[in-house]
Amino acid sequence: MFKNLTKSILQIFISLLILILFSCDGQDKLHKKPQQILEENGLLESFSERIIYNPETYTETVTDTLLHSGYQVHIKTYLAMNSNIIKSEIKDSLNIKTFYRNALAEVSVSLKKTTIFNQIVSKTFIGKNIKGAEETLQGYRLNSIWIDDGNFAVQDAILLRILYCKPDQVTDTKSYLLKIFETGNYKITELKN
Repeated sequence: MFKNLTKSILQIFISLLILILFSCDGQDKLHKKPQQILEENGLLESFSERIIYNPETYTETVTDTLLHSGYQVHIKTYLAMNSNIIKSEIKDSLNIKTFYRNALAEVSVSLKKTTIFNQIVSKTFIGKNIKGAEETLQGYRLNSIWIDDGNFAVQDAILLRILYCKPDQVTDTKSYLLKIFETGNYKITELKN
C-alpha cells in the first residue's frame, strides 16, 4: 500500500514540477508588445515588410500590322522581369514595397519583305537618341507603343508613338514619336504633352 501511495505521490510531484516549469515560460514576454519581441529576436524587418509585384506574372503582347503602303510592323511588348521601379510607403508600421516591372518593346519594320528596322525600344534606346532622356525616364515605365494612324499620308516613313507613364500616376506621362524612314534610318523626337 505504501508503494502505491509513494508511486502516486511521486507521479503527482513530477506532474506538478513539469506544470510549474512550463507555466513559467514566457512570463518575461507577457508585458511586451509583439514588435519588441520581434525586434529582440531580429525578426522585425521580415514581419514588417510586404513586397508586391505589379504585374505579378510575365505578360507579352504581339501586334502584327500590314499597311497598304507596303510596310509591315511587328511589335512585341513584354515585361522585363528583372527591371523594376520601386515605390515604398509605410502604412500602420508596415513597410510596403511595390515593384513595378518595366516593359520593353521589340519593333521590327519591313518594307516589301525586307527588314529595314529591328530594335528593342527601351529607356536606353531612347536615351541614345535624345540626350538626357534615359535619366528623365528613370521613374517611368513603358505603357504602350502603337502606329500613329493619324499620319497615313506620310508615304516615305512609318510613325510610331511611344508612351511612358509613372506607375503610380498615370497622368504623368512622357511621349515620343519614332519616325522610321524607308531607308531604315530613324529619328526620335519628344512630344510635349
